[in-house]
Amino acid sequence: MSTFGTRGIRRKTPLAMAAAAVGLCTAAMSPGTASAAELNCAAPAGAESIAVDGSGACGVRADEASRAISRALDGVAFSRAVLGGTAVSLAQAGGVAAAETESGGVGAVSLGADSVSIISADPGAIAVAMSMTRGQTFVGTVDEGVRCDAGMGMAVNLTTGQVCLSDGINSWSTRIALP
Repeated sequence: MSTFGTRGIRRKTPLAMAAAAVGLCTAAMSPGTASAAELNCAAPAGAESIAVDGSGACGVRADEASRAISRALDGVAFSRAVLGGTAVSLAQAGGVAAAETESGGVGAVSLGADSVSIISADPGAIAVAMSMTRGQTFVGTVDEGVRCDAGMGMAVNLTTGQVCLSDGINSWSTRIALP
């Protein structure tokens, strides 16, 4: 399975750690058999919320001027927004979705086992990442770009014009970023 590379590891590490922490809580608290855990996480401005039930977990964190929403159905979803941003994540059927923004609008969707969608873009970015079973999608800073690996998926940073698509066999991506 492909990985997202090593560029910008300091930017990705906190988001990945938060998603991993929620996932570890899920694993530690999950019963032996799978159950359909449907979780919705939203927090009042300036707060955070975490929910774990069965094989699902979600978490949100937002400052007073931002909005973060996560929904998990047998998956792990995490959203973080600051400085007037909006972050939304949806994970289903074993997927992991994580979205974070500063003053932008981002959405991560992960549908299916072993799918991962992560967004950690530049401040003010408008971006979306979606992955299907075994797909890995990523939207990073202008320098990091967008990535689509393994299974089906797409990642778009509307602010920079960077786009990638993967059909599970082939991947296509733009190599340029708008100024």
